[in-house]
This record gives sequence, C-alpha cells and structure tokens, in this order.
Amino acid sequence: SPALPGTKVTLSDIDGTLTASDDELFSQIADVNYDPLEKGSASELANAWADKGYQMVYLTARPHLFRAETRGWLRDHNFPVGPVITANSLTAGSLAVAYKGAWVSRLLDDLGWDIYTAYGNATSDIDGYAQGGIPKDVTFIIGENAGVDGTQPIADNDYAEHIQDYVLTQPDAG
Repeated sequence: SPALPGTKVTLSDIDGTLTASDDELFSQIADVNYDPLEKGSASELANAWADKGYQMVYLTARPHLFRAETRGWLRDHNFPVGPVITANSLTAGSLAVAYKGAWVSRLLDDLGWDIYTAYGNATSDIDGYAQGGIPKDVTFIIGENAGVDGTQPIADNDYAEHIQDYVLTQPDAG
C-alpha cells in the first residue's frame, strides 16, 4: 500500500552508497552472475532505520531497464522493502542532479512524505537532494565526497559507527 502523507522516510542512493562502488552495476551488466559488493554495514543501516519505523526509499539514476536486478540485489542483501525509483535512461552529472532534485520535490511536495535523512556518495546526490529541499544537516555522504558542501560525512566507507552514534539515537518514526 502506498505511504501516506506525513510518512517518515529515509532516502538512499544505491550505486556507491549501498554498493561498494559506482562500478558495481557495470560489473553486473557485464556478468549476470556477478553479485555487486555491498558498502560496509549498508543493509544494517537500512534495517536500523526500518526497525525504527522509517520507510526506506531507494532513489537511483539506474535506468528502468535494470529495476528487476536492482530489486533482486536489495532483496538478496536483506535490505528492507521500499519504493525503488529508477530513471528513464542512465543519467549522470547535471542530468542526475535534475532527476534527483525533481524526485525529492515530488516526494516532499506531491506525496507529502517527510524525508528525515538522505544518503548518497556523489556530488549529484548532494546537489540533487539540496535542489529538492533536503537540508544538509540530514544529508549523509559516504566515500570521497563525505562532508562536501556542508553535508554530514560517513567515515571509513562503513556505516557501523554511524548506526551506533546517530541512527540508534534517533526517535522512532511512530
């Protein structure tokens, strides 16, 4: 059933945020038997939010063409169920910023969801989230862009410490 207005959401990019790198999808495309590697404690992060009652929403610039593979990977790696928003075609750079910004605005303004936190790794995540209206103090960035442009850095390419220090201290969504 669709989430109601006011639903508290944790938004996350997938490639390089939940997967080990932005190249994992391309490795999977090249070899259908390849299982993309997971970023340190990524499924634990998503499940910690879900256990607190937050709806996980996955916003990726991956094209619709790979939605089945994306959902399968999330399922196989024990990520909580949630909407998987994919693009009409593979988008990057300024197109990814515009795409992510438009979707964030749609989630906030049209659906009335409350995006409590957002996770990403790329400058297109940072800029798209900001364009859509997500504050930098709840925009968490992992990898080489951690902490860029006023975002909150995730250290050591692993979410374990962040789960303990931040997620578990947050109120339940209820």
